[in-house]
Amino acid sequence: MQTLLLIVHYFVCILLILLILLQSGKGSAAGIFGASGADNIFASPTAFNAVNKLTAILAIILFCTSILLTVSYNHKSNSSLMDKVNIPAASAPAQR
Repeated sequence: MQTLLLIVHYFVCILLILLILLQSGKGSAAGIFGASGADNIFASPTAFNAVNKLTAILAIILFCTSILLTVSYNHKSNSSLMDKVNIPAASAPAQR
């Protein structure tokens, strides 16, 4: 179960990174030179909405898989790291 969840988590991470890199910013540099008006005439507003919705859905899935992975790994190991440390017994003080 953890392996499948981890594979889904990695896949969503990669897709989310790619989607974020493909999006153009609202204040892009093309607006400075006046090219944004021509881009808005021919651009399809539904394409940007679909990409934004997909990005939001992938972000929610990433958030959920992160929480599920954390919970599953915490249930897997109930012992503390300090339980595994060997502390030597205190010896008697040296006498003169």
